[in-house]
Amino acid sequence: MGVSRGGYYAWVKREQSSRAIANEVLLEKIKAVHADSRETYGYPRVHAALRRKGIVCGKHRVARIMRENGIMGKKARRFRNHRHKHHIYDASQNLLLSRDSVTSTNQVWVGDITFVRVGKEWSYLSVVMDLYSRKIIGWTFEKNRSAELVSESVLMAANDNKPGVDTIFHSDQGSEYASRAYIKTLRELRIRMSMSRKGHCWDNASMESFFGSLKTEMIYFNHFKTLEEAMAYIIDYIHFYNHERIHSGLGYLTPVEYEKMVA
Repeated sequence: MGVSRGGYYAWVKREQSSRAIANEVLLEKIKAVHADSRETYGYPRVHAALRRKGIVCGKHRVARIMRENGIMGKKARRFRNHRHKHHIYDASQNLLLSRDSVTSTNQVWVGDITFVRVGKEWSYLSVVMDLYSRKIIGWTFEKNRSAELVSESVLMAANDNKPGVDTIFHSDQGSEYASRAYIKTLRELRIRMSMSRKGHCWDNASMESFFGSLKTEMIYFNHFKTLEEAMAYIIDYIHFYNHERIHSGLGYLTPVEYEKMVA
């Protein structure tokens, strides 16, 4: 290796530099933040969480230490196209295109449905999010995909929040969101209905983002045997998402913190 015997032993006996010692201290703090995030945070969120704790350090330094120690956030799986058939309606109106950005809670709610495997079968999760705070305010999890599934999640959201006469509920063009039961629920609550344009999945990007986080950070790492087991994990994750998980789009605040800050 081109190193003298004396030089090698001098290197072995040499004390660590102050920088190396500081990096070891920072590493332990990074590990703690990463563990508290359920190992979901990458280096940007770890860095933001450290700053929230009053720990001053550079983002690139955090990235290097995490990389050198094999610490990383959970990543999404490669996308596989599932051949599920949906009823799409040509006639739809996206009310979000004609209004300004949301400025407070209960102005725009967004919703969607996703698939969760339980045993060897699919079960279905309907979620309602407040677009302003990104807080999950309603959800329903059942074995069957139906109009009642989405209606129940909207009723849960309305029960704990106060929709106004101008509140908009935005969804995609799934058949459940065009059903009579769902439309009746919105009319009874005096909520205005809005739908994404055909072929424009980014019209409901916030819900797509939530489902991506839910699956990447929790669902893909668990194999649920019963509906009750899956439901317990979903409830736990939603609490984590609302109260503990910091969001870059909210200035690295949690939805609950952001909601309180602007109240």
